[in-house]
Amino acid sequence: MSGSRLVRSSADLARLVQDGYAVRVVNGFLVIDDIPFVDDAAQVQWGSFLCPLDLSGDTAMAPSNHVMCFIGGVPRNKNGKPIDGLVNDGVQKWSASAELTASCGFSQKPTGGYPDYYEKVTHYAAMVIGPAQAIAPEATPLTFKPVETDEDDGVFRYLDTFSSRAGITEINVRLALKKVVIVGLGGTGAYLLDLLVKTPIHALHLYDSDILRTHNAFRAPGAASLADLQKGLKKVEYFTRIYSRMRRHIEAHPVNVTSENVGELLDADFVFLAMDTGPDKKAIIEALTINSVPFIDTGVGVSKDAEYIDGQIRITTSLPGRMEHVERDRLISYFGGEDAEYDTNLQVAELNSFTANLAIFRYKKYLGFYADTENELHTVYAVDSNELYNRYGTSTNQDEGIGLGADHFPTCADAEDGSEAAA
Repeated sequence: MSGSRLVRSSADLARLVQDGYAVRVVNGFLVIDDIPFVDDAAQVQWGSFLCPLDLSGDTAMAPSNHVMCFIGGVPRNKNGKPIDGLVNDGVQKWSASAELTASCGFSQKPTGGYPDYYEKVTHYAAMVIGPAQAIAPEATPLTFKPVETDEDDGVFRYLDTFSSRAGITEINVRLALKKVVIVGLGGTGAYLLDLLVKTPIHALHLYDSDILRTHNAFRAPGAASLADLQKGLKKVEYFTRIYSRMRRHIEAHPVNVTSENVGELLDADFVFLAMDTGPDKKAIIEALTINSVPFIDTGVGVSKDAEYIDGQIRITTSLPGRMEHVERDRLISYFGGEDAEYDTNLQVAELNSFTANLAIFRYKKYLGFYADTENELHTVYAVDSNELYNRYGTSTNQDEGIGLGADHFPTCADAEDGSEAAA
């Protein structure tokens, strides 16, 4: 039984982790590290609680034993003297391993015993920590250390305590798709990845043949090091290395998606397109549409005049049963004209990030994570007016921005891709 899985399924252990206690499970023992205590010399030291776990399958039961052992020394009061009624020399001193062998044991039994391990740990913690904080008020056992997960214990390398602390675990499960694909890891694609890796998708597949160059670092999340840039890594390789620190099952494909390999996308639960215009993009969208694979295509179209940068960003959504609008209304351009704004390849990090955020909002609405009264399929944001325009939804006001009617709605030529995945 892995510690992380046990914590997830046991409300009392999960509460300890949420409070910030350093929880481990070692050879059937509950270990709580980073407990400040006072030693015989009236100095603050650090130790660990240790007690056996009572389990029912993969869930902790009420403790059958009221004894708690301590590793690292013998806790004293603030003057270095024994704490009345705490240490009991008659209790068995447990050992979870050679490094986790008890120095002493405590025996405080409340009427009826401890209802759960949260009550047991916090009861003994109050007795041990109080003297330490009298000497060093900043001393605390609430270190909020991550709980490492096992290979078969989900996609994250450490326990997702955010969802449990926020109370959204049940809703977050709706995001646990089997396969999600990002095509293109230019500015918008990299920000899409940054957001998606924090969701419980089982497998994330990344497609891009380009090498990470210096200019890419200025419109991507995080901070690439000089050494990273000097290595000449493929974008998919670089980002996989970075985000694999947090999660498993990121699959790097250092190739572009074309009509030849588009079949690799057809078993995806969702696809994000953040790529160049061109015939390959047309082939991808046709294949996804024919096979009813849901996708979001993103576009950034900005330009610079004498004084300002201006333009628009776009997300276009295609869902099973709601796909006809893409081709019918020519919402996505596949070939740019000589004067097209995107030929400048002008990209700015905040616009890439905003585009990715809009796409993720729409994606999560589709999966039932966020409330969705509009059900829009096409959104354009205008930089100069700070207006959002929605189309193809259920609202009667779908084709209007703030103060603008449907006749003023931007077309695909006004908000296009900006060579998203360009090197």
